[in-house]
Amino acid sequence: MGKVEQEFLKRSNPRQGQFKAPPFLPRRKSRGLGLERLDGERYLSREFMQAEWQQIWTKTWQLVTRVTDFDEPGAFHVHELGKESFLFVRGDDGQIRGFYNLCQHRGNRLCQVENGVLETFTCPFHGWQWNNDGSLKSVFAPEFFKQFAAGVPADELALSPVRVETWGGWLWFNMDHNSCTLREYLGDIGTHLETYEMDTWDLIDYQTFEWAGNWKHAVDAFNESYHFYALHPDMIQFGEGHDIPIELWGIHSRMLNWNRTVSELVADRETMTPLRTRMMTGRRAVPAGAKADVAHDTHLMEIAYRRSIENDTWLPYRHMNDEQLVHQYHYTFFPNSTFTQTPEGGAVFRYRPHATDPGRCYYDFFIIVRKPPGTPTTSTEERPPHKVHSLAEEVDYAAAFAGTFDPVLSNVLRQDGSNMATMQAGVASDAFKGMILSEQELRLRHFHKTIDDFISGKVSTNKLLPSDHYLEDERG
Repeated sequence: MGKVEQEFLKRSNPRQGQFKAPPFLPRRKSRGLGLERLDGERYLSREFMQAEWQQIWTKTWQLVTRVTDFDEPGAFHVHELGKESFLFVRGDDGQIRGFYNLCQHRGNRLCQVENGVLETFTCPFHGWQWNNDGSLKSVFAPEFFKQFAAGVPADELALSPVRVETWGGWLWFNMDHNSCTLREYLGDIGTHLETYEMDTWDLIDYQTFEWAGNWKHAVDAFNESYHFYALHPDMIQFGEGHDIPIELWGIHSRMLNWNRTVSELVADRETMTPLRTRMMTGRRAVPAGAKADVAHDTHLMEIAYRRSIENDTWLPYRHMNDEQLVHQYHYTFFPNSTFTQTPEGGAVFRYRPHATDPGRCYYDFFIIVRKPPGTPTTSTEERPPHKVHSLAEEVDYAAAFAGTFDPVLSNVLRQDGSNMATMQAGVASDAFKGMILSEQELRLRHFHKTIDDFISGKVSTNKLLPSDHYLEDERG
């Protein structure tokens, strides 16, 4: 047990059993998944990429965007996943629907802008039109088509639908109409996050980064904190990523990253340096009583303060265990959506495969915040423009998130992205014998096992593992 964990258990009350999100402490042991090396071919092979597409991407629930983006009839959003493009739109009847973004005439991409408001979608090639409920509106000059001699087959030519559901204020979709429901898919671990009341949160920024590595390298990077000491030296000055609690929940997983403390790997854990003051107390107003004279105890003082005002704040402190009040709850829903949050806000990471190249991927970064009641929702026009930062440019991460994300944390994303090309090149080497994974990389082993289980058919969206499948024992 690490120093931060000892301090927490000694001076706080985990409030076990009272809230939707069960605390990590005392720790619950996860079943071992073996010690075998993880091969590099899965990051390189086009055959493996195709198997992932057929057995995972086309059959699992995928996160799209905030439901609030569809604030009026005709409001639409285009989303790309692998080789496919999808169109999501609120119809005149108020229902949000999803379709393949595809003209049924010659296969042209129907809508070629990311978002906006339209009553009718018109293919720019030949002018065929569809209504915002996906039904065919008109075919230009139908008399030229002998196939339509008996009338235009409107039902046959309607846009092809995908399944759409909502959770946590997010729109999700699934190409598989026979899949389990979204709530069944997210399972118990989805219920955990309902404590945060994310339906009320506001999306303030959304940026996409093209990285020169397989999408699984990106998932791997954000599913463990073992790399903090070497890659993120700033982060261990105001947080702990060493020997952190990890749990496997069916096909999903979670971990706890400690905030407002100093890593036990740092020699001086007591001094409130300028960086620590800024990152532990300076990002938002903190009453004087919440601060600690000893840096590594800042989180304990803040937890005590928040607990004391839990019945006098609009924030959902009273519904949370002590860990949630300050620390970072980090949840990954298979295959490609990560939620990491505190009561005031957080970030959502989404990882998407390239359409044709296993050596490239897209990393989407959403910033969401919880605003006071009555505060207007940030519209798509008011947010910083969504930009896809391509491989061809040298990305300034701080500039990309100017005004919405601290430059210190933006630099963390830059550091993570810097490894993508070198990881992709390394696993292709003839000298690479496979990855040796530590216990702090258990989520990686679990993630790749789940990929293999989906590809083999052992697991599917209609044959999910029980949430406690990998949890060996109850907490003491």
